[in-house]
Amino acid sequence: MGKVMDKDLITLIGASQTIILFLILSMPLKDVYAEEVKAGIWLVNVDRFDTSTGSYNVDFYIWFRWDANGESEKPINFEFANGRAASIDIVRQSDGYYEARVRGTFIKKLDFTNYPFDEHTLTIEVEDKVKSIDDLIFVVDDASGVDEDLSIPGWYMKSWSIGVSEHRYPDATYSRLVFSFTLARYTLSTVLKSILPIAVISTIALLTFFIAPKNFAQRIGIGVTTLLAGVAAHLNLTNQLPQIGYLTFADKIMIIAYSIFLYGLITTTLVIRALDKEKGEYANYINKRALELVPVIVGILATLLFLGLDLTIIG
Repeated sequence: MGKVMDKDLITLIGASQTIILFLILSMPLKDVYAEEVKAGIWLVNVDRFDTSTGSYNVDFYIWFRWDANGESEKPINFEFANGRAASIDIVRQSDGYYEARVRGTFIKKLDFTNYPFDEHTLTIEVEDKVKSIDDLIFVVDDASGVDEDLSIPGWYMKSWSIGVSEHRYPDATYSRLVFSFTLARYTLSTVLKSILPIAVISTIALLTFFIAPKNFAQRIGIGVTTLLAGVAAHLNLTNQLPQIGYLTFADKIMIIAYSIFLYGLITTTLVIRALDKEKGEYANYINKRALELVPVIVGILATLLFLGLDLTIIG
């Protein structure tokens, strides 16, 4: 009797396990696995890249491919994490495919440490509005790219890439499609427009050391004029930048230039004092020694500013 009951119990347990296994296997896969959506971006144009605000207007195509056999006709309801679309024009929409042309304004925090030789990596970041990573995962479409006719005044496209990342919020994690492209300034144009004027002004300031000490009026005139010209050049160089709390490459160059201007005026002042005491030979000595110290002063400042000194502006 007991053996019969044990046999019936084993049969009942086996049947229960079979039913549970059948129910698990019959569950829709989308309830177990996140749905994969292949996504791509084709960048058409970039304009109005405003470095003072970190904003840029982009024109691009975006598309999504998914398994049309699933229950969801359109699994993606996308939005942009770092910008806003001004217009979204649907190009094609069918089972398993959606494509649109988007024009919008995006924002990115920029780093101006190397300005005016700076380069900036800008992004287009796409997320689903509702579905977290448990329900939807982006997969990169290798057909993504950049239009060969893309032209950005003052900049050139250095590189681009597309990838998928995970972005965490307090309540959930979302799959994020990130299209990145790096813009850089033209080196020769930057040197001619930004660095060369400062170099010329600084060279003129150094010419005061080759003027006889007795002609101190001309020396003062050159020193003051070059200082004013340097300030104007500096303001023109930095008027494209926002308020930042660190020194740029241009700021460091200007600190060296200002030091040359000030050093020249101080030397002229010492020369005038020597001449007032009728010490012409001593004035010539001061001028000669001051000229010899110029490379030393410039070298020390350059070392401190570019290698060893981290200056952060507070306030």
